Amino acid sequence: MSDLLSHFDTQIQNQEQLLREREQEIEQLRRQRDRLSELTHQRDELLTQLRVIESDIALVERSMTSSLHRFTGRADGANPSAGSPPPPVVATAARVTESRSTANPAKPTTLRDEIKKVLRAARGPLSGPAIADRIKAAGYKTSSVNFANIVKKHLGEMDEVTHVRGEGYKLKK
Repeated sequence: MSDLLSHFDTQIQNQEQLLREREQEIEQLRRQRDRLSELTHQRDELLTQLRVIESDIALVERSMTSSLHRFTGRADGANPSAGSPPPPVVATAARVTESRSTANPAKPTTLRDEIKKVLRAARGPLSGPAIADRIKAAGYKTSSVNFANIVKKHLGEMDEVTHVRGEGYKLKK
């Protein structure tokens, strides 16, 4: 009888050891899952920052080109026509497009979502045209000729956005 009890005791100890090993494996998988989630979030933030930097580069390039054209007195680098303002245009409504996010490339995004992304990534208040440029630089597609006006209209209607006089727009805290 004591051999049988000893045998069962050994089996119980073996099963308890297996259970502890499985619990350790599960805990390790949980830590890996949490780390993966953390890294994915960090990657998404870095991608947003990269889009903002690319937008800033595009703004500087356009500014340099515009300054160069003003300096040389040529609007297109070849034909002197500086000083004539562009014809007035009517803005069309922005369209929902596909997000460029790598996490879910088929998920549609709205202009309001893109505005919030840009403002979250910004280090301070931004003007309406700066927000519009960053949204377009991030890959948002629109057929609007005056996209900045559409962005400004949305900014004025968004409860989560506030305007700082003389500085621009930012998210409310």
